[in-house]
Amino acid sequence: MLVKMTMEFVGIIGTLIICMSILPQVIKVYKTKSARDLSIAYLSALMTGLVLLIIYSFYVGNLVFIFGNVLSLLSVLMLIILRKKYSQNGLARIIHLEVIQGKEVLPCHKPQLSQK
Repeated sequence: MLVKMTMEFVGIIGTLIICMSILPQVIKVYKTKSARDLSIAYLSALMTGLVLLIIYSFYVGNLVFIFGNVLSLLSVLMLIILRKKYSQNGLARIIHLEVIQGKEVLPCHKPQLSQK
């Protein structure tokens, strides 16, 4: 009985760690409004694996893994949505940042220096 409870606890902790491991990436993408470095192939493979694990978890009836995999799947879906959202306006953001940093990418109004 003690071994079973210990193993359940280990499973719960492991599931929570895996679920939370993707949160820093979601937060970074949201804060920087840039998902340029996210691989859609990786996100798609991860999402496919999570869907299969959810199906298996339902089959074996393990609520801990069902809950954990669903949370992980939602996090990956969030990254995919953010990647799509920020890649649509990515060029405009790059141009905007380069203009702010003083690089001349587009013709822009230069303030005239006052003459003495």
